[in-house]
Amino acid sequence: MKQLAIILHNRISAHPTPDEADVLNQVKLVENALTNLGYTCRVMDVGYDLYSDIHKIKELAPALVFNLVETVFEKSELLHLVPSILNAAGIPYSGVSAEALFLTTNKPLAKRMMKQFGIPTPDWFLSVHAGQNLDPNKKYILKPVSEEGSVNLDEDAVFNGDDPGLLRKISTINPQEYFVEEFIEGREFNLSVTGSHGDFRVYPIAEMIFEDFPKGKEKMLGYRAKWHEDSFEYQHTRRQFNTLANDRALHDSLIRIAKECGQVFRLCGYFRVDFRVSADGLPYVLEINGNPCISPDSGFIAAAAEAGLTPTEVVKQIIKHLNNSITYEA
Repeated sequence: MKQLAIILHNRISAHPTPDEADVLNQVKLVENALTNLGYTCRVMDVGYDLYSDIHKIKELAPALVFNLVETVFEKSELLHLVPSILNAAGIPYSGVSAEALFLTTNKPLAKRMMKQFGIPTPDWFLSVHAGQNLDPNKKYILKPVSEEGSVNLDEDAVFNGDDPGLLRKISTINPQEYFVEEFIEGREFNLSVTGSHGDFRVYPIAEMIFEDFPKGKEKMLGYRAKWHEDSFEYQHTRRQFNTLANDRALHDSLIRIAKECGQVFRLCGYFRVDFRVSADGLPYVLEINGNPCISPDSGFIAAAAEAGLTPTEVVKQIIKHLNNSITYEA
């Protein structure tokens, strides 16, 4: 008898945005992969009644839950609730743990931990402290505390430290929703990783190439570049591998730091680490994305393909490191 795998995602709204609807593409990929691996699959979602939704899963006693939930109560900062309940119910699930999701989803909290453990990350401060921290000789970016998929993030969020309108803009925002980070002008890299403590596999490094951006236009991977197919940003931003063939030192440094992120935050299953490398060659971790997008056209699947892996093989790597089956050193 085949084992049952539940593919779990957040309930989709009646009129979803492109980033919200993309989870259904992930569902199809995972369902095909798990079927190829010999599982019987059932797709379920979670809405506003978490107890009832997950109780239904517990009654089915699945071999595993593949967790594709991207929001809870339409909020990214509550992502950790689903794995917390799955863990309490004793149900093995894919992806990073509830603790790791809580730590990495809150970007300022994650950055504090990075600083504590010596992982390089751009300087930042809470929006309420902008007045005493802005340097007129630097650029800054106003970033959402918890949103993923570059929601509410585009080049109009980048400011010069001496911009007279910056403080006025910051004063109008909710300090619980945004923070200010130094904007690193330079190259951007994404590292996709599977595995768990002591057994991380880093896939080929992808560099984001910003082609023909006019002078003064910020080179960044914002919402338009990711989701608006008819936008300049989408059409002039592409992913390229093997750009560090002649810079082994930087290549190895990015891999080492990505693995350090996995160790420090006790990540497992799969995750992505996004970097900026400054003009003087120094790498900075922008953020750690637990349970990143694995739709067919995602960067994660592209990196795996560059390593010679099919989507089924990627999913096999992910479920090899299920929660409730991993132990960590103290």
